[in-house]
Amino acid sequence: MMKNEVTPEQASVLEKNKLVMQQFICFINTGDRSVGEAIIAPEVIFYAPTSPEPLHGFEGYMDVLRMMRGAMPDVQWKAEEVIAEGDKVMIRFTMSGTQTQPFMGMPATGKPVRVTAMNIYELKDGKIIREHGVPDLFSMLMQLGMLPAPGSK
Repeated sequence: MMKNEVTPEQASVLEKNKLVMQQFICFINTGDRSVGEAIIAPEVIFYAPTSPEPLHGFEGYMDVLRMMRGAMPDVQWKAEEVIAEGDKVMIRFTMSGTQTQPFMGMPATGKPVRVTAMNIYELKDGKIIREHGVPDLFSMLMQLGMLPAPGSK
């Protein structure tokens, strides 16, 4: 076998992981707790820019999702690219929504946002056990009018 060839067993794991991620996108777009509980391990660890320390457990994950969906009830994530290797999946998302409620201490602006997020997930036995989420908060803050656009006075 050549170095970059994938065995049938590895291909099966990759396909299963991609299916889990499709369910995950449904979960974050709807907030349906039962979908999340089926695919996120109870001991999940995730890194989000909203917290200086990693968050632990499904309830911590739900807290972040409630914060996002609370500030932008129409928020939607669309997978633009999916790369899977072994037990990891990387997704480049486009996140869009309208900030109709306070968000991270910012008052509601009523402004729409559209930003990129690059997230890496680790899966085990068909469940997400770790996530590193990196949304483009700089662009989001500019779109919400919280930061001046580069070059503006």
